[in-house]
Order: sequence, then structure tokens, then C-alpha cells
Amino acid sequence: MRERIKNKLLSGDFWKRILYTACFFFFCVIEQREKNVSWVEGWPDVFRDLTGVTLALLILSHYGLKDIRKWKWACLGWTVVWILGMPFLLSWGRNHWIFFNDWIVITLNIILYGYIILFTVIRVFLEKRRPRLNGRYFALWIVMMAWMIFSRSDSKWPLYYFIMFLCFYLTDYSQKERDQMYLGMLDGMILGFFVIQGLGFVFRPFDGSARYRGMFANSNWNALFYLEILAAVLARIVRAAKDGARKWLKAYYWVGAGTVLSFEFLTIGRSGWLTAMVMIGIFLKFLGRTRAAGKWIHSLLLLSVCALLTFPLCFSAARYLPPVFHHPVWYQGEWNEQRVHSWDPWDSEKFVDIDEFLDAALGRVTGSFRNLWEHSPFAINADAAELSDEAPGETAEEVETLPPNKIPVLKPEQGEDGFLVRSTIYQYYFKHLNLFGHPEEEQGFQLLPYYWIGHAHNIFLQYGTDFGIPVMILLAVLVVGGAISLWKRSEKSFGSAETGYCLYLLIPVVFGMFEYSWGVGSLSITMLFIAFGKVICVDE
Repeated sequence: MRERIKNKLLSGDFWKRILYTACFFFFCVIEQREKNVSWVEGWPDVFRDLTGVTLALLILSHYGLKDIRKWKWACLGWTVVWILGMPFLLSWGRNHWIFFNDWIVITLNIILYGYIILFTVIRVFLEKRRPRLNGRYFALWIVMMAWMIFSRSDSKWPLYYFIMFLCFYLTDYSQKERDQMYLGMLDGMILGFFVIQGLGFVFRPFDGSARYRGMFANSNWNALFYLEILAAVLARIVRAAKDGARKWLKAYYWVGAGTVLSFEFLTIGRSGWLTAMVMIGIFLKFLGRTRAAGKWIHSLLLLSVCALLTFPLCFSAARYLPPVFHHPVWYQGEWNEQRVHSWDPWDSEKFVDIDEFLDAALGRVTGSFRNLWEHSPFAINADAAELSDEAPGETAEEVETLPPNKIPVLKPEQGEDGFLVRSTIYQYYFKHLNLFGHPEEEQGFQLLPYYWIGHAHNIFLQYGTDFGIPVMILLAVLVVGGAISLWKRSEKSFGSAETGYCLYLLIPVVFGMFEYSWGVGSLSITMLFIAFGKVICVDE
């Protein structure tokens, strides 16, 4: 036994698995920190740019000392270049970059990707070693990224993501490395859930809003994070069925799926609920291919029972554990008298109770159906989304001095009509689509006198607005075609990595049809690009 443990600890595969798990866990940390830390000292920029460092570690893990010895002169050359250039880089950053701590991370990215680009060029062009690529999807991805880079958008991230993920896709990982990375990805995500949700139990009381926010400042961000975790747990269930895992381990993952679904329900996010239902449908189709799963209805009932049994525990933990520690923290702009403070009693009325939560959840559901009915063809009276040239509550003289996008489109009383609000947003952004996109200052409009719309609330419309119509079309083709490709490939090997990557491919798209899910550095977009890699690289 001791010899077995010793051999495992000395195994390079074991440490690679640890590294993969740690990297994907840190992607979860980046997601939480990038969205919630104060902008005053530039920490969101720091964590956003740490995405590149984390991906660099995943790429560099493929190369060993023998590669460095083989390419020693090239490595030595780049080492000399960055050592000599470091003082100039740091001096320039201190004087010209607004946040010096972010510039240090950018400098680290430059150093790491210098080696990665060097290794990739040598491996692909000199040694003629690279993964077997799906040429069609790879070409579509190249065209999409190139159009994004040369569009009118003032975003720099497409260039960085192109370099980062091009190197990632061209790295010739072995089959064993890819499988270990996949399992490390799932385990890292699950570990991220335990740590981040655990901190939420300590520092974030369930107060101020019936929509649970956990360790995030926004319930929709929290809902999106839970979806990423749900994908990992569902993929783990499929893998456990394939490997014939022990019953206790299968039970652990099934209960875990029910737990994450319970937390997803606590966010009262309709977009999150819809995305979870789509994911469960895909999961059941994958799982239904095994004799171990039996009929899909049995699996659905099992998942439902797990969710129903864990919900009271999840609500109780979110409601009653924070008062035990009673060290509440607020993010920038959150503090107010209605939030729980450390001196408030555990039974303070500021906490959300179960009746308040259920009323809010039921109200959002019934309100959605009522709103859809009001705008259905069967309704007698339905208001169309008309763009108005008049600004309610302002004089004609005041309106003439405002730019067109600063004139409120709807009247204040129309702000309660969710269907009208969304259809107006989509109509506005659709009318402003063009071939090469818009810089940030040309985007957004005044929906209501008190409500400025800064993004399209739809991932395809937003990419089209930022980078142009061709990018919007190419993104749709890559996502839909990629999902179909992964589904077909999964039929040959049940329980393979296609299961998880298919789920991760669809999360930002389904959720992003109605909510914001495309921020650079966010976990959902990082995982989208990693999932694209599974579509593009086919030699498994």
C-alpha cells in the first residue's frame, strides 16, 4: 500500500491532475472576484487578466524538461529578451497604466505567452506535430475572431483570446492528458462551489432581496455560477455511470445535483431555471444511453427527489448559518440600513423567511405567464413596442437638445411590462446592427427616464452590436453546429468528454438569450472557448 502511494505521488500524471483541478478551481475564483471586488484599485482588471495566466499553466503543463532542453537556445533567447526588457516594461506601466497591479499581471502574461508561442511554433511548423483539427469549425473560428479583432469595436480582448486559445487548440495533448484535464475541470468546478458557497454561508446573509445572491452582488451572476457547477455535477454522473463507480459515489453526485438545483431555485432567476431545464434534458439523453440509467423518467424522478429533499436544507443553510458567524460583508454600493448588520439578532425581520421567498418565486412565475398572455394573439388588448420620439415628462425644447439615444423610449408606467421592455430592447439593438459593429460609446439608449440600457440582453445581438452581423452569424453557427458535432461524436463513446463540453457550450448561449453572460474574463465565456476546443480538436 505504501509503495502504491509512493508511486502515485511520484507520477507526473497525478500532479498534472492536481494542476488541472487547481486551474479550473481558480477560474471559479476569478469569476467571483472579477464581478464583485471594488473598481477603485483595479482588482477586477487583475482577476480578469489572471484568466490568461491560468490558461497558460494549462498549456505549459504539456511541455516538460526534455522539451526545454531540446529547444534550449530558443528558450534562452526569450529569457534574455524579457529579463532585459522587464525594467522598461515596469517603468512604462508605472507611468502610463492606470492600475500598476494589473500591469504586473499583464507583464506576466507577456512572459508566459512568449514561451507558449515559441513552443507552439516549433511544435507545429518545425516538428509537424499538432492535434487533428476539424478544418471547417477551425476556419469558422479563425474568421470569427479575425472579424472581431478588425471590427470597429474598441475591445482588445478578441486579440488576446485569439492568441491564448489558438495556442491552446494547437497544443498536441495526449489522449490521457485530455481525459485528465476533463476530469480535473469537473473536480475543480465542484471544489469551487464548495469554497465559494461555503464563504457565502459565513459572510453573506440572505437579506435585502428574496432572490438569493450568495457570494455575488447580483442574483443573475449567482444563478449563472450555479449553472456552471450543475454542468460539472451532471457530467460527473454520466462519467460515474460509464465507469461503473461505487454506489456511494453515484449517490454523492446525484445528491450534489439536487443541491445545486436547489440553490439555482433560490436565485429566482427565470433565465437560470430555463437553462437548467435545457441542461437536464440534454443530460437525460446522454444518460439514457446506458443500461445503468434505465428509463429516462426514472432518472428525472430521482433528480427531482434529490432536489426536493435538499431544498429545505439549502434554504436553512443560506438563512441560518450566516447568523451563526455574523460577520456580514457588503460589496461596493451595497450597504444600507435594510441589510443585516453584525449587531442584528438572528431572527431579525431583515432576513428573508420562507414565506417571503415563496411569494416572490411564485409571483415571478405567475407574472411571467400573465405577461406572455397579455401579449399573446389571444389577448384582446396588447400594446406593441413602439419607439417614441417624445420624452415623457420633458418639454419639447428639452427633447430637442438631447441626443436621440438619450430620449426615453417608453413611459414610466410601461416599465412594469417585462415583455414590452425586452422586445423594445431587442428591436432597438436589431435596428442598429451593421457589418463592422460599434465602439462602446455608440451603444446603449434611454429606455425609461430612470433606466439606461447598456447592453442587448442577448448574447447574439450583443456580439453583433460589438463586432458586426457576420460575427453574430458565425457565433450561432459555431454553437449550434458544435453542439450537434459533440452529440454525434458522443454516440461512439458514451460518457466521454463530449458530455460535459456540450453542456458548457450551451450555458452562456441559452442563459445569454435573456441575460448578460458575455463579459471578458467571466467563467461562462472562458468555458465557451474551452468547449470550442473540443469541437475543433477531434483526435481523441
